[in-house]
Amino acid sequence: MAPRRDTADPRPRYRQIADELLTQLRSGQHAIGTMLPTETDLCAIYGASRHTVREALRLVEEAGLVSRRQGSGTSVIAHETPSRFVQDITSMGGLLQYPEETRLTVLHARETQMDAETAALLGVTTGDTWLRIESLRRVRVTTAPICFTTVLIPTEYAGVVEEIGMGHGPVYSLVEKHFGVQLASVEVDLTAGGVPESQAALLDCEPGAPALIIRRRYMDRNRRVFEMSDSCHPAPRFTYRALVKRES
Repeated sequence: MAPRRDTADPRPRYRQIADELLTQLRSGQHAIGTMLPTETDLCAIYGASRHTVREALRLVEEAGLVSRRQGSGTSVIAHETPSRFVQDITSMGGLLQYPEETRLTVLHARETQMDAETAALLGVTTGDTWLRIESLRRVRVTTAPICFTTVLIPTEYAGVVEEIGMGHGPVYSLVEKHFGVQLASVEVDLTAGGVPESQAALLDCEPGAPALIIRRRYMDRNRRVFEMSDSCHPAPRFTYRALVKRES
């Protein structure tokens, strides 16, 4: 019988399956060098479609615990992986988005009214309604999320939510793709802070633990903010490393 799906769980089904497989692997249930059940078997075990199972296996592979080869199946290659991710910045683009090997997983998406402080940052009126997307970002070389990210976008762009995490593209590129918005500039603020109590359990750390806070405001040619994100990175899971050369 397929495991019963928890309808109260906000995670997508592929994420639920991936997390269960990761738990099995990290507990040693599947020995290194053995094969995971086939896609067909996993579909039957979890009562899920082949597409959902493949997405789950992709996430497990990105965690660095299995290796997938077409025609050969999925082999177990590790039970644990390192816990720090360093992003080398070789251009300004490195500050604007995360590397391709990271992936965003949506936890919640709901409409919310802007308070005065947030409205001022967005250049909108207090009380305006935007879509608030709460998510976790993971990378294949870490066992825990590298950050909790809150994204704010106008409600008319809500259609992009279903595509977040299904590919490597950042949220702003999905807005560009589907709604004809063109990114012109991004303001990036990096500050030191602490992990909020509401995010601590999801990030697997203590409330108030030291963290790097990154805020990005994405603007079009008219300087209109069409997306703002706040990311909380518990120390020392994520590091920006840049080489700055003196101008001649």
